[in-house]
Amino acid sequence: MIFPRITLIFLVSALMIVTAVINGDAQISGSSTPSAPGAPPASLSALIDQTVALFPRLDAEVLEVQGRKVTLSVGRANGVQPGLILEVVREGREIRHPRTGQVLGKVEQSLGRGVIEQVSDRFSVAAYAGEPAQPGDRARTSGKPKLTLLALSATRTNLVEAVTNEVYEGLNRTGHFQIVFGEQIVAWLTQEKITPDDFVLGKGVPEATERFKTDNLLVLHLKTVERRPFIDARVFVMGRSTPGLTSAFFVPASIKPTQAGRFSGSDRVAQTPEKKPRSFLARILGWGNDANAYSSAENSLTLKEIARLAYTVVSMDVAVAPADRIPRVVVTDGMKVYVYKIVNQAFEGDWTYGERGFGRIFSVQFADLTGTGRLEVVVNRYDPRAGMNSFIVGVANGKPTALVEDFDSILLAVDEQGTGVKRTLWAQRYRSETFFTKGQAEEFALKGRTLVKVKTAVVPDTFRATGATFTNVNGKGSRTLAFIDEQNRLRIASGTEEVYRSGSVVGGGGERIEVIRDIERGGRSYFYTLEPTPLSVDLDGDGIDEIIVPQNQIETGGLLGIIFRGPAGLRFQQVNSGFDGLIRALGAFQAEEGGPPTLIAAVVRYRNFLKMAGETQLIMTLPE
Repeated sequence: MIFPRITLIFLVSALMIVTAVINGDAQISGSSTPSAPGAPPASLSALIDQTVALFPRLDAEVLEVQGRKVTLSVGRANGVQPGLILEVVREGREIRHPRTGQVLGKVEQSLGRGVIEQVSDRFSVAAYAGEPAQPGDRARTSGKPKLTLLALSATRTNLVEAVTNEVYEGLNRTGHFQIVFGEQIVAWLTQEKITPDDFVLGKGVPEATERFKTDNLLVLHLKTVERRPFIDARVFVMGRSTPGLTSAFFVPASIKPTQAGRFSGSDRVAQTPEKKPRSFLARILGWGNDANAYSSAENSLTLKEIARLAYTVVSMDVAVAPADRIPRVVVTDGMKVYVYKIVNQAFEGDWTYGERGFGRIFSVQFADLTGTGRLEVVVNRYDPRAGMNSFIVGVANGKPTALVEDFDSILLAVDEQGTGVKRTLWAQRYRSETFFTKGQAEEFALKGRTLVKVKTAVVPDTFRATGATFTNVNGKGSRTLAFIDEQNRLRIASGTEEVYRSGSVVGGGGERIEVIRDIERGGRSYFYTLEPTPLSVDLDGDGIDEIIVPQNQIETGGLLGIIFRGPAGLRFQQVNSGFDGLIRALGAFQAEEGGPPTLIAAVVRYRNFLKMAGETQLIMTLPE
């Protein structure tokens, strides 16, 4: 009897073990079901969802207007938070389809905007600015809210980049935000001696918001807690020191820091990758240099002085004529226009135009406005008393001649289609009070010897016709306008929507324009500084342009700012060119098909303190 009982107990125990193992396997396999492809870890997904919920899409009715306060028909139940921005519009007549009679929408008049200040369960109160509103008007969220992503770290840099990329990609997939990066705020915090711990508590947030024009700020503070990387996330809305969202969690184990120097193969054996030729972008940024090497000359750029001019260049442009495929350089000393050819890396004179006129030339640009493949030169000239008298010069019968004279607007040639040659001509009206007419531009075409208006160009309200170019830095198939604003920040805009704004100052060092206003006896002078034109050029051969812009306002001298598209969006990096002088202008051309571009810089050195006389070096990069 003992052996049968022992046998029975053994069988029952074995059966229980097998059942437990099967159930355990089922649980394990069930818990390891993969999530959606590309989906971030659960903790980051929660952060992204909460951030999206903080900026709901709203359509409310104006219930009451009292002075500069409007009461709206949405409240806490609709997800309204203090700091949300709403556009107030007035609806008009209905628009119906002429055949089907279907209502397509209503005519709307934009009145102004409101910022939510007080929130109740079923209504909210907003501070309103704009034309008079009235009950019955509508208030809506307009476009995508701008969200600045800022990473503050006390841990490893490669892990910070991995976390930031995950958050950026997750937010970008929602299609809810216009995301920009706030690297410039990090430098400002260091300057102001504000620690990351203090910043996430709200110290310096209003000042940073005002200084860098960041409407909404998502701060990721990475630190170490219990020997594990930890994220303290805060969302600050409209510069409020109190966060609208607070979240904290350990960095998910699925996010791994990038392994430097390891490309493929076993994780246990570090592979030694084959040394590959570095792109022109990598060389100009200084990437890949061995910090332990005695000399990095093999990785530096090869430069050549192609000309030394006995005058200070005011403006310069570089282009390749479609007709003969010869690179040309146009420069001006303020009085004449000089055109040179570059043949076998040597400077050769082509033609000079020096007809006298009122004022001083402050900009020259190549453009193919006649469609013949020969380059014309668009010239802006200004006199404080006579105003603008711009003109266009072309070559007829081997001699330079004026095709258009005494045009009273500021001309700007742009490559709107991305063909590599400027074929579109814009004009911005000259104002005797402010010189520029900000936010205004019109497209013109050359018909015979007359400029004819084609249409009104769509530009942001901060646009001025100086220091501007078209680029596809935001991605292939996307042409955006890059320009330097009044605060010397580089802005990139698609139509009227801003895509990027640099935190570092750029530009400077251009001509000063004197505007005389007759507001007192003898008049009063106001001065406006013209900006160098940013250079949009594909440095690494991937079909996406990078932007190079001088930083002449920084006393160090010879500094360049490079804006390029990285894995986490647009980035700004400062490069010291080593040029001893003022970088007045930059240009580029393609020396050979498929090869790296050749850059040309006009470096000005003044001989006296008043900057009235000097010389100019034209420096060109050479292929490896």
